[in-house]
Amino acid sequence: MKKLFALLIFGVLIGLVVKIESHDWLRLNFVDEQDNFVIADNLIEGNKIYTNLFSHHQPGAYLASALTQKALRPNTILSLVKQHRQVITLWSIGWIWLLVWRFGPIMVAPLITLELIKNTYLGNMFLAESIVLGPMIYLVISFLKKEDMSKIRVLLTGGLLAGVGLSLAPMWPLLMAIGLGWIYRWRRDKLRIILMIAGGILILTLTVGFIDVRGYLENAIVINQKYYIPMVEGNNWILSLFKGILTPFRYLFNGVYRLEVVIIQIMILALGGKIVELIKKKDYRQIGWMVGILTLANLRDVELGKMHYEGFHLLIWVGLVMTIPLVGVKQKWNKISGLVVIGVIAVKGLAIINSPNYSQDFEIYYSRIYNMSEAIRATKTETDRLLSMPDEVLPFWQARIKPAGEFIFFYEWMTSVEQFRERQLAGIRSEPEYLIVKDYQGLEQGENPVKYQNFRYREGGKSEFFIRKDLFDNFSDEKINKLKYYGLEAI
Repeated sequence: MKKLFALLIFGVLIGLVVKIESHDWLRLNFVDEQDNFVIADNLIEGNKIYTNLFSHHQPGAYLASALTQKALRPNTILSLVKQHRQVITLWSIGWIWLLVWRFGPIMVAPLITLELIKNTYLGNMFLAESIVLGPMIYLVISFLKKEDMSKIRVLLTGGLLAGVGLSLAPMWPLLMAIGLGWIYRWRRDKLRIILMIAGGILILTLTVGFIDVRGYLENAIVINQKYYIPMVEGNNWILSLFKGILTPFRYLFNGVYRLEVVIIQIMILALGGKIVELIKKKDYRQIGWMVGILTLANLRDVELGKMHYEGFHLLIWVGLVMTIPLVGVKQKWNKISGLVVIGVIAVKGLAIINSPNYSQDFEIYYSRIYNMSEAIRATKTETDRLLSMPDEVLPFWQARIKPAGEFIFFYEWMTSVEQFRERQLAGIRSEPEYLIVKDYQGLEQGENPVKYQNFRYREGGKSEFFIRKDLFDNFSDEKINKLKYYGLEAI
């Protein structure tokens, strides 16, 4: 009877979490998420990843989005974003159930609390970080608990290691560390090692058919190592390790004191208590693994006071900080943990009172780019192209228009890659029929804007929307009226 009651309470808590998360199914607008949608759509159309469109990200999120779009068939930006966010919610809830079933009720409080605060780090979005959060917690807790694994679990562990690696490259050092740790533990049980490797090979084999291997090596490996990481994140591994070790201390004194941050700070203090307990037991190896895992989980120099777009890379580290202190904790702490969950839900409860206003959220975050996309779709021909800089990528999906070249986004760091610079300049000089340009990111624009008609959006000032003049001059009154209908007026 007690177990049934506990299950009922757990189900109610999960329902409240879903209700709260539903308020974020359209909120905020992020290019990394939208890049996943567009590349996935390109894959659905029969093109392998890393062929005709550039990407320096791992393929996992693209494959997950392709499955989502094939299954749910979204037909507008509204349904596209909302359905993907719903999938992330269901995916996360599934991992909560699995982790609680696998490691006990003590995990309920940290996991539900994490679920309620993770949108601070964009954990509600369809991003690689959100997708691998649950699997990473599972892998790390499994490793730290040193439990004996069945052969099927060993096989699945290998598959998860490969799946996370194919989704988020910054996790590679951590995945390699715990993978080698398991191999060392099983050094006298070669069958387990073989099964783990076989699980990884199985996932790699299933994935390789959807990617262009040469393009992957060039874009997602060489370009990242040679250009992206040195320019954006720095290339000093010793400094990165040092900052990674100090992350808990830096987070405690980051100067931000909002609910989500305070909860994480409390868990950092709990981690400190856990380490003191392990010192008393002289379990220095476990301390070394905990510190090492958290260090490798944050090798990027993320500003710890930053949230949302500037801090989302910290999500995995936050997830591990919230759960690692509970490893080996006795179940008698369940009642106190339950009070924590109730407190967090109470504070977040304002979101439960009112139903989500999706129309308002869509208007705030997506209506502008939706209208521009529909204006293109209503006036384009099958051969027309769009050039978008630096990062308005949703029109490629909504307007069903081809990009002028291989780049659906183009940032300043990419201008340092000579072949990228020349290819993008070639795209500009080819005079695509439509432009959406906020910033040329260091590339000379030449005479192209002179050859384009500029439009303002909803009676605003000069906008970033352009149509080539020779095309616009031949538009019918019907097409011009369509442009006006979607809020675009020639100026």
